[in-house]
Order: sequence, then C-alpha cells, then structure tokens
Amino acid sequence: RSSDLCQGRLEFINGGWCMNDEASTHYSAIIDQMSLGLQFLQDTFGECGRPRVAWHIDPFGHSKEQASLFAQMGFDGLFFGRLDYQDKSNREKLREMEMIWRASETLESPIADLFTGVLPNGYSPPSFLCWDQLCSDQPIMDVEGLEDYNVDAVVSYFLKVAAMQSQHYRTNHITMTMGSDFHYENANVWYTNLDKLITYVNAQQSREIVSAHA
Repeated sequence: RSSDLCQGRLEFINGGWCMNDEASTHYSAIIDQMSLGLQFLQDTFGECGRPRVAWHIDPFGHSKEQASLFAQMGFDGLFFGRLDYQDKSNREKLREMEMIWRASETLESPIADLFTGVLPNGYSPPSFLCWDQLCSDQPIMDVEGLEDYNVDAVVSYFLKVAAMQSQHYRTNHITMTMGSDFHYENANVWYTNLDKLITYVNAQQSREIVSAHA
C-alpha cells in the first residue's frame, strides 16, 4: 500500500527493471532499464515509491561507472554482495566494509560520490538462522516447558553474530540479510520466525537497558 511506503514501513530498493550486469553492459542500456523501472514505481506509487538505495547483490564484479550512474540518479547509497575474498578479508580487518565511493575522476565532487557498503554474508542469512522451507535450521520454538524450547539460545546467538558483524563496520547501523535464492516461496515460515526473533531480541535489549539503569 502507498500508505506503508509514505510511512516508511515498506521501502523499495534499486527499482530498475532488473539488476543489470556491470561488466559487459553499455551505460545507455543501464540508464534505459533503470528509467523503465523507476518510472513504473513513480506512476504506480508516486514519490513515496522512489528507491533511495541501490542494491547490486548478485553481479559478479562492480564498476565505478555503475556507482557514478547511481549517484547521478539521486541514490543515497549502494550495497553489493560479491567481491574478491581477499579484498573482503582485508576490508573486514581494516573496518572498511563501508566507504564513500568517488566514482568519477572528471565529475566534480559530490556529483558522483556514493556511500557504499559491502554485505557481510553475500545476500544470505547468518549460519543457523535460515528459516526457509529449503533450509534445515531449527525454527524458533517459544513454548516454555517443551524439550525443544530454544528462544534464549537463538537470541544469544543472534546478538553475538550482530556484535561480531559490527566489528567490521564503522557506522552505527548494520544490514542483516535474511533470505537467499528461491526463498520466500512459502513466506509464512520466514516471517513467523522473523517476527519471533524481533520480538525476543527487542525484549532482551529492553531488559538489559532496565538492568543498566537500575
């Protein structure tokens, strides 16, 4: 619904007709396909449907011209998932998984400058937190007294993963990807577990805040 978009409860990302390749694609084709997708969103949802973040999680390699085009299209940021494993390892050590990509040597800054972030797990969920019907990880079981109750363990593990992930970034916000190829065919499985995860993690955080101020 348009109201969800305008309230910030739902957000489109990228917004092109497709997620184009970056190695062999001519810039005119990139502009055409982005224009087609963004115009559709504008016509359908109005200004509230305008994506602010570019999302290139699957192209194999990334070009500065692509980043330059995204910046000139008015995007606030770009996230991508694939990079050389040695580059990623080095960036994690140096906390350089985020950067301002100065994507043009000829355009005056900040015309082609774009905040860019590398996703920590490609576009997949953290290990043991995959709740699609294609996965085999244990769902969140929150009925106390049952043998397979695991809320405390899952919350503790999730917070540990988030803390470890945050060590590779310098800003205060991190992206936690949940999903992968062909997921959400049976979306209820995902959303049921995500709702539980959000609820119990928030409750745990609230208890820690109260304890800290007690």
